[in-house]
Amino acid sequence: MTSNATILFLKYRRHFNRLFAGPGTLEAAAYRQEIIHPEESATYLPAIHLDGQLERVTGSPAESTKAQEIESVTKLSGRHAPTIAYHLKDVALVDGSVYSGTMRFFVRDLEAPGSVEPIDLDRAALVSSYYGVKYFGHWLRDDCTLHLLARDLDMPPLCLPGPSGLHIEGYKSLFDQSWTPTLRAYIKQLTIFSNHHQNGLRRQRYERLRAIVAARFPRGAARSFVYLKRGADGVPRTIHNEDEIIRVLAASGFTVLDTASTPLDELLGTLVNAKVVVSLEGSHIAHCVYSMPSDSGLLVLEPADRFSANQRLWTDCLGIRSGFVVGALKETGYEFDPIEIRRTLDLLERAIA
Repeated sequence: MTSNATILFLKYRRHFNRLFAGPGTLEAAAYRQEIIHPEESATYLPAIHLDGQLERVTGSPAESTKAQEIESVTKLSGRHAPTIAYHLKDVALVDGSVYSGTMRFFVRDLEAPGSVEPIDLDRAALVSSYYGVKYFGHWLRDDCTLHLLARDLDMPPLCLPGPSGLHIEGYKSLFDQSWTPTLRAYIKQLTIFSNHHQNGLRRQRYERLRAIVAARFPRGAARSFVYLKRGADGVPRTIHNEDEIIRVLAASGFTVLDTASTPLDELLGTLVNAKVVVSLEGSHIAHCVYSMPSDSGLLVLEPADRFSANQRLWTDCLGIRSGFVVGALKETGYEFDPIEIRRTLDLLERAIA
């Protein structure tokens, strides 16, 4: 049985060795690299928006830059990097990082209580990602598909403590995935996947989880128009004139769903019939990944100071049309022009048709 002393020794030995050999990389630490899915060329449908919207963008999320996000939302072609499995030996998981030789693969800051004893594992696959342990949207899109990949390859999942929220337990049950967190461990053989691109393999995994949702919530004949309200959970991000926007959309037949209070069954049961969804940018939009039909459209209300192209990437992967309206930052929140929303919706609906 590996002790905490042994685990910490492996961690600090890495710190010592890197002074002489330099920091290690995942590629160098792996004794074997396996291409699970090859590199692909990609073409993208144009994002739907009115003229002049991108000129309003002033910033991006902290993890990116304004230039990167604008490039992502405007590009019409590119390449998806291959999905690679990096196989490592004699690995220590401690304090939220994986250590192997001179490599440290950081996932999150996590100091386990001294009373927690490490476990020994013969083999496992890391299914918790840097963003997935922090954000519900990345956990649902990225980590749940990683969990499925580990299962396909008959590898036990190695999970770190992740985000909390109203619907997480519901998704774990729906997808039949175990997410018991591990704080410290010694693993004889650990696999870490590259999982950054919305390639064909990612789409296959999306579709398999979408099939689970479709079986539980069959699609009806009538199509719905949905305003997905962010609610009060997550990072504070409010719309100054949200009541006005809701009135305008309600007059056009939109249903309002508050993701912070609506049960998961009601959310998914409504979204599987959605023709168009409108929502403020954020992790809560990930509910749409496994429920929105491929012949539907998503309109994202983008804050000018944290513009993100995130939604465009997975919608394109699934054949869903996407668009955006950029709003201005006010003292009490963001403000979006209801007339611009309505005009962009008209463009989006024509693109779907």
